[in-house]
Amino acid sequence: MKIRKRIVPAALALSVLSAGFVTFNAPLNTEAAGNQTVAVAQSEQIAKITNIKPLNTMTLQITFNQPLAATDVDLNNLDAIKKHFSFNGDLEIVNVPRLMTGSKSTYIVPTTFQEDDFIYTLSYKEQRNKVFEGTDEKVIVRNVEQVTNDTFTLEAFQEDGVVDYANIIEAYRAGRGDLAFSLDRHNRDTDGKRFDIISSLRDRYVTVKTSEGEEFVANYVPFTQAADGRQASQFRLPAGQTLKPGVTYRVYSQWAEIDVKSFVAKEIAPFTLQSATVIDPQSFSLQLSKDPQSDLLAGRSVELRGNDGSSLQAQYRYSSRKGPVGIFDMAKGDTLKANVSYTVVPLNNWATATNVVLQGK
Repeated sequence: MKIRKRIVPAALALSVLSAGFVTFNAPLNTEAAGNQTVAVAQSEQIAKITNIKPLNTMTLQITFNQPLAATDVDLNNLDAIKKHFSFNGDLEIVNVPRLMTGSKSTYIVPTTFQEDDFIYTLSYKEQRNKVFEGTDEKVIVRNVEQVTNDTFTLEAFQEDGVVDYANIIEAYRAGRGDLAFSLDRHNRDTDGKRFDIISSLRDRYVTVKTSEGEEFVANYVPFTQAADGRQASQFRLPAGQTLKPGVTYRVYSQWAEIDVKSFVAKEIAPFTLQSATVIDPQSFSLQLSKDPQSDLLAGRSVELRGNDGSSLQAQYRYSSRKGPVGIFDMAKGDTLKANVSYTVVPLNNWATATNVVLQGK
């Protein structure tokens, strides 16, 4: 009997103790469940890749299950956005994703060059990998053309089934006017014509070989790939180099299949600066003697030599040209001094200037 009495209280104690544990753990389980619910909700808010289509060696077309957040397509966040896309094979994006006009969640995503038949994996924001096969397909470019003594263009045409992404993305639609249109999921327009897409040329380049045996790299001039109603991206020789009249230049590219890839350089006179006018302490306008009919000011700089012995630099503000007038901005932190006269001197001989003076205010 004594043994039995000991067992029953012990069993009762175990029951009570167990009940105590249940009561004690209940708040913790509720909190864990709440955290799990929050985690699931946050996971559901992150866009997930549903399809990846390589369009050419430098362009992916990626569809998500929902639109990307504004911060995930903001050019100011490019460095962070690059980290959202984790590839194998040293592939990476080179500019922010751009939503295609008329689409809810399909984006044009420019990348470094893919390898043909290479099996790539892509994880977006550390989610499960998606797999796609790389391609070395190139964009068709019709011809190259010299436009200044150090710059040439690669021009593509919609008649050849090639469209610059600026014309088919939502971000630029309002500013493209009649040039803007939409493509379906097979990249066909309303007439059923299929287009290949030139994505962002940011950081792109071409290789140039001369009839004299020289070889060098020409870099893309930003914001020129879809300017003035043309698909004629500009490429510029290294600073200080010029195209030699009479010499044949042949252009090669890892991303473009160029139909007519050679041109014989000719003498092209530099622009002539006519006048300069202050806008504010950080910017001014420069007027050329004539309208260049294209944004050939892109990437150009000038030196300002003050009559007080100071020296400043300013660079053309991309896409600011109106006829023969373009806006130039001072280098970061520099300002024009009141009552100082600055002589304008074009750098790298892209223009000539005789007694063009900017008066500080």
